[in-house]
Amino acid sequence: MDPLTMALLRIGQATRAVALDEARTVGLTPVQAQTLLFIKRTKRFATTVRLLAATLGATHASTVGVIDALVARGLVQRETSTEDRRVTLLRLTVAGEEAYERLATWGQELTVALARLTAEERAGLERGLGAVIASLRTLGYLTVAEPCRGCMHFRENAGAGQPAPHHCTLLQRHMSEAEALLDCPDHTPLQAARQA
Repeated sequence: MDPLTMALLRIGQATRAVALDEARTVGLTPVQAQTLLFIKRTKRFATTVRLLAATLGATHASTVGVIDALVARGLVQRETSTEDRRVTLLRLTVAGEEAYERLATWGQELTVALARLTAEERAGLERGLGAVIASLRTLGYLTVAEPCRGCMHFRENAGAGQPAPHHCTLLQRHMSEAEALLDCPDHTPLQAARQA
C-alpha cells in the first residue's frame, strides 16, 4: 500500500475516534449526531430516509434503526410529505434542536489539528482532498450535499423582489435566501459540470 493511501486510512481512523469522543460529550453516537446535523442543515423537502441513508453511507434498514432510536429519545419526529404522501420527512423536535445546538463544537479537534498547518499547507491539503472527495463521489462512495451557490442548477435572484427569489432548474423550485443556504443532496458543482 502506498504511503498516501495509508495516510488517508489513518486520517479516517482518527476522524472516527474524534467523532466518537465528541458525540459522547452530547450523549449521542456519531451516526446520531450526523443525523441531527443532516436534518437541521438540509433543505426541508430533502430530509428523507433515503437521502439520509446515502449521506451516512448506510443501508435503509440501519438508517431506520438510527431514526427509531432518535424518535424514541424525543429528538426527531417523522412527517409525511405534503407533495408525495409516500415520502416521510424527518424533523427535529424542540429537544432535537437543543441537542443540535450542543453539537456546535462538532469537529473541533480536527479544527485544532488543522490549525497547526501553514496557510500554504492548508491550501494544498484542501485542493488535494477536494479532488479525492470528487473522485469518491463520482465512484458512488460518497454523497456530498452543499448549499445552492456554486451549483449548476442555481439561478440567483431569478425572481428578484419575491419572497422566494432564487430558482433551482433541476427541482423546478423557487426558494428563499434561508432555504438556499441549506444543503441540497442534488448539488452539482459548476466546476464539475464544466469538466464533464
